[in-house]
Amino acid sequence: MKTPNLKSSKWWLVPILTATLAISACSSDDDGDVSVDGVGGVDGTDGTDGTDGTDGTDGTDGTDGTEGTNASAANKVIVTAISSDFSSAGVEIYNTSEPYEGQTGLNPGVSDTIVRSYEDKYFVIRRFQSDSIAAYSTSDPSSVIFESSTNDGGVEESSNPHDLVFADSQKAYLLRYGSQKIWQVNPSATDAGQFKTGEIDISGYDTSGAPEATRGIVVGNKLFVFMQRLDAFAPTQPGVVAVFDTSNGAEIDTGTSDAFKGIELPAFNPWEISLDEATNTIFVAAAGDFGAFDGSRDPAFTGGIITVDTEDYSTNLLIDDTEETGRMMGVEVVDANNAFLISQAGFGSSSVVKFNPNTGAIENSSFGSISGVDVRYLAKGPAGNLWVAIGDATNPRVVVLNPADGSQVGADLQTTLNPAGLNFVQ
Repeated sequence: MKTPNLKSSKWWLVPILTATLAISACSSDDDGDVSVDGVGGVDGTDGTDGTDGTDGTDGTDGTDGTEGTNASAANKVIVTAISSDFSSAGVEIYNTSEPYEGQTGLNPGVSDTIVRSYEDKYFVIRRFQSDSIAAYSTSDPSSVIFESSTNDGGVEESSNPHDLVFADSQKAYLLRYGSQKIWQVNPSATDAGQFKTGEIDISGYDTSGAPEATRGIVVGNKLFVFMQRLDAFAPTQPGVVAVFDTSNGAEIDTGTSDAFKGIELPAFNPWEISLDEATNTIFVAAAGDFGAFDGSRDPAFTGGIITVDTEDYSTNLLIDDTEETGRMMGVEVVDANNAFLISQAGFGSSSVVKFNPNTGAIENSSFGSISGVDVRYLAKGPAGNLWVAIGDATNPRVVVLNPADGSQVGADLQTTLNPAGLNFVQ
C-alpha cells in the first residue's frame, strides 16, 4: 500500500483547475446517516423501456457558430467546451476528419458539466448543485429528447452526478458523487419518467456520507465503480473499486479485502480510467492529495498509474507519482504497446507522457512536443490516433497525434471554448 508522501511544493497552493473541479465535486460527508443492510443489490424493478427519439430533419451546417443540423451523425467528435473563466460550458460537435466542420454554442449551461455518448445520443450532465441530465441526438443537437433531475426528491441536497456508464442501449448506470446510491437508468428513455429504473446501494463504503463514486466502466457483464472516499475533501484513505453483476445489480465479492467486497487500490484519489481492450485491464490515473486550499494541509504524492485486472481483481501500482513526475491527471491506452498519461506540474502546465502499458517504463516525457500547456483530456480516436485536448485563452484546440512516433496528424481542430472532454460517434 502506498503511504502518503508529504513533500511540499508551494505552487500547489495556487488554485488550480483540478482543485476548482474538486470544489464543485463536493463530498457529501455532511449528509445524514443512512441505515446499511449491506452493499450492492438493485432496489426496485426496471421500468418500461422507452423508444429512441426521432432524429431531426437533415440540413446544412450552421455558420459563425450558429446551430444548424448535420446531414449525418456518424464520424463526429462531441467536445465538452468550457469558457476560460469557468463561468459557463457548452457542447461543440465536429467532423472527425479535416476540415473539422461542425457546430458550436450548443447546450449552454454551467461550467461544471460533462458529456457522455452512446450510439447517436449524447447526454449533458450538470454536476454540483445543478444535478441534472439531458439527452440529445447528435443528428439534432438543438432539440432535447428529455431532461431529468438526478436528485431523489428531498432526500439529497446535491446528488452531483459524475459519470454515465453504458451496458447497452437499454441499461446504463449514473454515478452520483454526492449520493450513497447509483441509479440504474434507461438511456433509450424518451421522457424523464422512463429514465430511472433501479438503484444500487454503495453506502457500505462510507456509512457517514457518500463514498464519492466518480468513474465507472462495464467490462463484459461486470460494472466497475471507482470511489475516492474523501474526508472533508481530503483523500485520507485509498480509493476503492466495487464490482457489480450487470444482469441483476448484485455486488461481486472480489475476495481481495476483509473490510468489503470491493478492491482497495494501492493509491489515493482515482481520477480517470481507461480500458486496455486487448487484455481487459483497467488503467487508473490517481491524483493523490492536492493539499488544502488554505495551506493548512500540504500536498501529498499518493497517486500514480494503477492497473486493475478485471478477472482476478489484482492491482498493481504501475507508475508511482513524485514531485518530479507531477500528478497523474489522465490516462489513455491506445493499444497493446502505446499508452499515455497527463502529467501535471502546476496550474496550466501539463505534459503528455508516453509509457509502456506492460512495464510502466516512461518512453517519452513530452510526447508530440506537448509540454508546459494546459492538457485537459486524452482520448483514442476512431482511427487509433491519440486526441489531445488543450485549453488556452486564445488558442483552444485539439491536437491529433500518431501514437507510434508523436507526429501530428493533420491540422489542429480549433475549438471555440476550451475542450475538456471528447466523445466519439462512429
